[in-house]
Amino acid sequence: MAGKANKLQPVPVWLGRLRRELRQLAMPALSTGQTGPLSVSFEVPVAESVAPPAHVSRWLYLHQPDSQHRLLGLGMAHSITAQGEQRFQQLDAAYRQMQGNWTRISQGRGRAGARVFIGFAFDPDFQPQEDWQGFDNAGLYLPQLLFEWKKGRCVLTFNCYRDRAVSPEIIIRDWLARLRSVLYADASVSETGASRVSETGASRVFLKKELPTAASWQDGVSEAVSAMENRQFDKVVLTRRLQLKFADEISHRQMLPYLAQHYPGCTQLSVSFGRGILLAATPEKLFDMSAEHLHCDALAGTYPAHQRWPDARMERHEHAPVVQAIRDALQPLCTDIRTEQSARPLALRSLSHLYTPVRAVPRSGVRPLQVLDELHPTPAVGGLPRQAALTWIREHECYPRGWYTGAFGWLGDHQNASLSVILRCALIQEKTAQLYAGAGITRVSDPGQELRETGLKLEPMLNALLG
Repeated sequence: MAGKANKLQPVPVWLGRLRRELRQLAMPALSTGQTGPLSVSFEVPVAESVAPPAHVSRWLYLHQPDSQHRLLGLGMAHSITAQGEQRFQQLDAAYRQMQGNWTRISQGRGRAGARVFIGFAFDPDFQPQEDWQGFDNAGLYLPQLLFEWKKGRCVLTFNCYRDRAVSPEIIIRDWLARLRSVLYADASVSETGASRVSETGASRVFLKKELPTAASWQDGVSEAVSAMENRQFDKVVLTRRLQLKFADEISHRQMLPYLAQHYPGCTQLSVSFGRGILLAATPEKLFDMSAEHLHCDALAGTYPAHQRWPDARMERHEHAPVVQAIRDALQPLCTDIRTEQSARPLALRSLSHLYTPVRAVPRSGVRPLQVLDELHPTPAVGGLPRQAALTWIREHECYPRGWYTGAFGWLGDHQNASLSVILRCALIQEKTAQLYAGAGITRVSDPGQELRETGLKLEPMLNALLG
């Protein structure tokens, strides 16, 4: 985006034209007395933003390098939240009602692909508290401004939720003020991430705390293995949390380009609702969907990158059940469900995963939130059988996961959607970072090996933080 504003900086020609066209297009739709969402979209010559602007306090950011797709949402025009076992069904009903009441205007080729962001916690019973304050259990989010970059083009969408109590002039004025503040924001973040942190090197960490401790976590693995040998369940995903406290405030914006450069196969995301900042570079898509196609990642089984191939028991006990569970979840919603005969390696610097793509054709009328309701949580983040594993997790994990192992993404028109599982993440609050990692435990798991696996999974965020 543009450099720092100063008194001599000219207004771009296109911005003056956009201001006139925005008023012409939006004013009639804002003056009808109707309520509900309004979106006005333009194609604009705005360079891709590699991080949220420095001055904003609420944003939703998603970068998928493999599809050359980047989203930045600023402010909040409207949100819908839910919790409990029916949360995805509630969001689906509310979103369908919202779509029926939505006025959309596009100027020229300015047609948006994404419409709303979606994010949610792992556990349907999660109550936002402590570090996760400000993060809903599950929500749909319509930002005031949505920048969408796709293969070199940028579409800017102005959103509002029309309310008879707010005048059209105020809405348009607020839109333009927010846009100007973004265009003239400090754009000092390097695309290469060369200066990714601000004096937050390893020597400036003065507090490091594990929860649970390494010894306690290994004891928990042993306990879970014993429960599996007694046939209480077949698999469970156990997690660890590492807290780092720095002498200086963490430069979270500098971390995003570093993660994009070093983990180009991962989806980068950054979310803030005004308090904590969730940052992730996740290798796992929960699903990508259109009316004609659905794709899921079966990602389970981790081993060091220097190892040519894992023990065969990992594929049999940990990976294959995840593939089968995804197939079973899609069965009532899809036809032509296809998987490859054997897993392939997915290499990510210091570690590799066993990976199998699952592809299918959605049945007519199937909606993304219906797919989500069937899929989440997959055994890759929960366990098998699902309810027995979730009960074990609730009884034995000593902290709330929050959005870690939940998912974040977007919903669009024509059943288009893309959601990524929130892995390799950090929750940042000023000078403190909480890092999360987990491992799938089966009856053949070795506690020490599983501990080392979580250490490898913590490396991406540790490297981005420590430099």
